[in-house]
Amino acid sequence: MSSLQRALHKKQQAKKIIQELQLIEKWSKIGTCHLVGAAAYDLIVSPDIDFETFCDEIHPDRIMQELAPLVANPNVMELKYHDYSKTDFNGHYFKLVYKEQDTEWTIDMWLFSTNKEGALSRDMVPLMKRLLTNSSRKIILDIKEALIERSLQFPSIFIYQAVLEYG
Repeated sequence: MSSLQRALHKKQQAKKIIQELQLIEKWSKIGTCHLVGAAAYDLIVSPDIDFETFCDEIHPDRIMQELAPLVANPNVMELKYHDYSKTDFNGHYFKLVYKEQDTEWTIDMWLFSTNKEGALSRDMVPLMKRLLTNSSRKIILDIKEALIERSLQFPSIFIYQAVLEYG
C-alpha cells in the first residue's frame, strides 16, 4: 500500500470518528468550526485530527457541556481542557483521545474569538488544497512516514513549506 493509499485510509477513519462523535455538529452549536491540519489536507500519517472554532462570545463551559457526554463512549479514553487565553495562543484548548482497535487518535480542538489575529490554521486550508498535487502530497507523506520510522519529530508545517515552496 502506498503512502497516498495509507493517508486515504486514515482520512476515512478520521471521517468515521468525526461523524460518530458528531464533533462538527457539537462545535457548530458554539461557532464556526473548521477542520484543519493534516486531516483537512489529506496528509494524515499520525492518527491526529485538528479543529479550530471561532465565535463572538467565548464560553468554554458551553462546549464542555457538548463534549462531556462523549466520555460515555467506550472508545473515548480522555477529555481534557486547558485555558490558554492569557498566553500567546489566546484561546481555549480541548483534547479528546479516541481509541479504535489498537490506534489512539488525538483530536485537538481550539476555541478562538472571531476577531483573533495572527496565523490561523483555518486560513491555510484553501491555499494548501490549491497547491497540493498528488505528486507533492506523496512526497510530503513519504517524508512524514520516514521521520516516524526514525522516531524523529518535526513540525509538519516545515515539511509542507520545504516541499511546496522550496521544491
